[in-house]
Amino acid sequence: MKFCVLAKISKRTVTFWYQSDSNPYASLKMKESNEIPLYFYVNGNDFIFGASARERFYKNDPYAYGNYFEIIKDPSKHFIIYGNQKPVKQLFYYGIEQYLSHFLNTLLYKADSIESYRQQFPLRFLFDDDIEDNEKSLIETLFQEAGYFNLDRVGYHHTLFNILTQKQVLPNNKAILLMNGIDDVLYLKLYKNSKANVLGSAKLVGQGADPRVKILADMIVEYIILQNSYLSINKENEISFLLPFCAGLLQNINPIINGDAELSDGNRHWFNVKWKNLNDRLHYYANDGMIFTAIDDLLKVNNLSVDNVIILLGSEEINTLYFSEKLLKKYHHVVALQQLDVKDTMQAVFQEIASTNYSVKIKAPAAAPVMTRPPLPTPKSPPPLPPKMESSAPKPVNIPRLPELKVTQSTKNNSVKPPPLPPKKS
Repeated sequence: MKFCVLAKISKRTVTFWYQSDSNPYASLKMKESNEIPLYFYVNGNDFIFGASARERFYKNDPYAYGNYFEIIKDPSKHFIIYGNQKPVKQLFYYGIEQYLSHFLNTLLYKADSIESYRQQFPLRFLFDDDIEDNEKSLIETLFQEAGYFNLDRVGYHHTLFNILTQKQVLPNNKAILLMNGIDDVLYLKLYKNSKANVLGSAKLVGQGADPRVKILADMIVEYIILQNSYLSINKENEISFLLPFCAGLLQNINPIINGDAELSDGNRHWFNVKWKNLNDRLHYYANDGMIFTAIDDLLKVNNLSVDNVIILLGSEEINTLYFSEKLLKKYHHVVALQQLDVKDTMQAVFQEIASTNYSVKIKAPAAAPVMTRPPLPTPKSPPPLPPKMESSAPKPVNIPRLPELKVTQSTKNNSVKPPPLPPKKS
């Protein structure tokens, strides 16, 4: 059976999908979701990855770990598993491999352990925009050192642009500015064309959402704090965490916005916000001018005019009518990415993986650079050749002689006649 597991990695979560025997790709769920919060719990031989570990982390359990990409910056931090001390960076490896084991045992019905599959296991990583290049290399190195050789990185944006070009959403002759909001950070990446050649990038903290989305998240957190004064809440972190949830709420606007909001610790709380109060706050919001400055700087550095660039809104936090209309006042081409486009792109990603027979293409080694050096001085007389060493001479090979064929006396000097023909039948 041919198969593949794809893990999308961001600072907060890991999302899993899989494909087997060229069937349509599907979510890889261990319990209720394929999106796993990046929390770990290790105590003795117990290892937990996901929501249960998050609950222990927010209860200040000393054996629970969060903020993975922050704690790995401290090389002195370790954890103990099976009696062995490991650096905290390996928490990620143990968590992912737990899911891979679940996939083998539950979906492929393999009784063997993951150890016997590591070398050939088709594992692919899709890194979100909030993962830095050095963090990508760290993750890949962890698995390569563990023996995962059928490992590769997915070029998601290249595939996305191909899909949008086929749908005639993106032209071939214009630059593309992809904007993506994650945890209230706006990531801008400028591409030369649909071939996904990167020209430049920028990152704006505090600008990763439609202003209304951010204001709504702020109001929800304020309401929860007022109703639950005993809670110890980091307001800024919770606002960032609620942005995707609030973006969904604003798709259907009602005079009263209410419901249950899940905070970063996994606990849910009731909220009630008036749409009128949100609009009143919006009139005083004037902190999005830096987005225009960042866009103008990227275009100026790369000698691009507004007419030659298409702005692509890539995440639901900024993919709103309000946000796009503000951009259209200054920039002529603004396109919103649709959920169907994302689905088609993921399908194309798995089709490309399947076309390689779920194996990593062997890359040719890079040619060594040609070094130019000044010519050596010509010697007056060539140096004498070194004497030949006896050990360097090839040794004769003793080939055994074939045994002589002994001819008997009766046939040695007489010719051998063939046997007589049988008599003819009458």
